Amino acid sequence: MDLSSVLNELGETRGRDALEPGWETSVDTCPAGSLEFLAQDAIGENRVWTGLPNVFDPLLAKTARTIQDRPALRLLAWHTYRLVYQTAERRAFNAWPELNHALDGSGGVFYLLLAMAAIGRLREQHRAHGIPETVTRATAAGIRIACERYGRISDGHPGIERKLLWWYRLVASGDLHRLGRMQYHFRPFGGRLRAFRHRRDGCVLALSEPGVTYDTEGFVAWSDSVPAWTSELTQAEDRITGCPISPTGRALRTTVTLRTDSWHCVLQPGDTVLGTHIPEGEPMSLERCRQTMAQALEFFPKHYPDRSLAGFECHSWILNTQLVDMLGQASNLVKYQQELYLFPLPSGGKDGLYFVFDRDEVDPDTAPRDTALRRAFLDHLKAGKRLRTGGMFFLREDFSQFGSQHYRARFEAAMSLAARSQYTSE
Repeated sequence: MDLSSVLNELGETRGRDALEPGWETSVDTCPAGSLEFLAQDAIGENRVWTGLPNVFDPLLAKTARTIQDRPALRLLAWHTYRLVYQTAERRAFNAWPELNHALDGSGGVFYLLLAMAAIGRLREQHRAHGIPETVTRATAAGIRIACERYGRISDGHPGIERKLLWWYRLVASGDLHRLGRMQYHFRPFGGRLRAFRHRRDGCVLALSEPGVTYDTEGFVAWSDSVPAWTSELTQAEDRITGCPISPTGRALRTTVTLRTDSWHCVLQPGDTVLGTHIPEGEPMSLERCRQTMAQALEFFPKHYPDRSLAGFECHSWILNTQLVDMLGQASNLVKYQQELYLFPLPSGGKDGLYFVFDRDEVDPDTAPRDTALRRAFLDHLKAGKRLRTGGMFFLREDFSQFGSQHYRARFEAAMSLAARSQYTSE
């Protein structure tokens, strides 16, 4: 069956271009019997591991039978399974068809079944590394969280959003682990900076990578604006000169020179860090953040002793430096920010709306104002301001200082040492 015929039979008018890559291979490799990830036993077991309630069982079973019994749906299920779990490219998943016509309004369940297929792979990979079952179950429960979100935006219908399918590729790899409040996975550091530690004093100073365009405030310039300045970074045999980044998340329009006999690089692009993800739904006190980081620093060396680890990294709307003005110093999010070394990232202007309002677009005049965070966002937007995202790192060796605003407290000392060290080994 060619792709156009399949979509026509299913009553779908969208998704052909997004689904076309690899279609012929899927046709050639589609199993003759039933699809393993749609077997009733597998679905039931996966549902238990995700923490979804058993009231989902009849609908999951019915949808799986419908898919198995209709050749067009079955072939599409195999093809989408291959694109999510057997190919490396990140696809335009949100451009895939909704499938509500073919499945009587339960198109979201098709994608929920596809996401649940990650659980067997997750369990297998975690077992191979001796990961406790409690961690695997907590990680698998991310599907339940996504299903709850889908219910909020679809008038109570079960399922998950198509655009989240890329995340379940990570789940299936076994690299994701939920430890307390946070989720973690190994990843190469993606910040456009290098961090240096003073050999004697121990303070840390980050320098921007070259060629980053900033605005007058030291944030990455908006894509539709003219940048105020561009960072520089030069390295000689015994020294490196560049634009410092404050741990408050702003690049400074000046340069410092660090002598390599006084400073050594402790973090640079490509170094292995723990990518940190913050699931919704639970309070985020500073103590809970400290606890999850402590768990991670014990857990990963134990279960992955062959992997190096420089520290933690996160790119998130939660690291938006505007939040201190929007929420105040007492906010848990602001307190968390102040413990980290923040750095600027490119922003789209609407960062965080999806997580706060379950949608990417809101009308400040009509959107719900039922929480302090939502009110703060809407007031910010109504004032004609844009929303930013931000990045952070926290180095492994500094964890004992978590809770003391370590990087902020030592920044002036770091800048002073940088000013002196360009002239002397100090």
